[in-house]
Amino acid sequence: MASLFRFVLREQTDNVSLHSDGLPWWLFDMRPQGYLGRAYASTYAAGLGLSANPEQWEDADVLRALLTHGHDSVGNLLIGEQARDRFLEMPEPTAVERATVYPALALAADAGEAPGSSAGGEQPKFCTYTDRGHVLVKFSAPDDNPVSERWRDLLLAEHLALSVLGVETEVFDFGSQRFLEIPRFDRVDQLGRIGVFSLRALDAEFVGNARAPWPVLVNSLVAQGYVHPEAAVETARLWAFGMLIGNTDMHHGNLSFISCHGRPYHLAPAYDILPMGFAPRTGGAIVNALRPASLPEVISGDIWREALGLAEEFFEKASRCERFSVSFGPCFEALRRHLDEARSRIERLG
Repeated sequence: MASLFRFVLREQTDNVSLHSDGLPWWLFDMRPQGYLGRAYASTYAAGLGLSANPEQWEDADVLRALLTHGHDSVGNLLIGEQARDRFLEMPEPTAVERATVYPALALAADAGEAPGSSAGGEQPKFCTYTDRGHVLVKFSAPDDNPVSERWRDLLLAEHLALSVLGVETEVFDFGSQRFLEIPRFDRVDQLGRIGVFSLRALDAEFVGNARAPWPVLVNSLVAQGYVHPEAAVETARLWAFGMLIGNTDMHHGNLSFISCHGRPYHLAPAYDILPMGFAPRTGGAIVNALRPASLPEVISGDIWREALGLAEEFFEKASRCERFSVSFGPCFEALRRHLDEARSRIERLG
């Protein structure tokens, strides 16, 4: 099996051939992972002779899956002739009718089927095609309980937070379920694709500081010439905004870069930006409080003040929105206190 892993990568500028003893970093984000990865494994793992848990797969297992079903993975790469042939045979997608198809796709996803490519992340989701193009759709459970209600509110909060950042999303309510529709930045028109790499993949290959926050890693990638210099300020602003609205889930899979013309890579549109501090705990406990925001010195005072303005815009939009549940009211109160406390500290920065 070791012979499978003598990958050759020809660099775009210096014509140097590089070898990898395992999966190259640029395949990292294609591996089945998160909610959709488990759905994929539930459907196909047995037929491939693999574990039902993709987190237990070795590199050879991931490669086997990509060679068999890699025609619709994240990004723009096709691994092997079978994936290439299946891509060439794919019909042009047609727009779905949301009211009937979204609940059905959500049901299929929860049943272990895998509609669309394997985007990472733990929030229930599926991928499809609408009149707005290729989209990723997050959804709440159809249950009528406090946990499902909180996730419905958080999907709406994510919609509003992304709107402040210039990402156009849509929210649909069908029955007791809420659906957040997000445009995919690795797809163009019906069949076009764009390369995408997560910060997690770039850090693993070029930095190696998994505990560092986004701005520290991106500053290092900028210094090495791997990402565009503009990404440093953009990332700092995004990180600060997330801290100020209570986003406690800014892991390295929640920031990505797109590759249209090679290096340096540009920052991808924002995603997974929401006040995750209010997310239900694993045991079902509902949380209505936020920890004080951390103000790391890697972010300048000017960026903090700019991010605070964006956070205030988010708060105004959210507090005026009538689609939140009554139960989310204490969260608005907590967020107001959170912003006021952060403002008093930001005003002391030079």
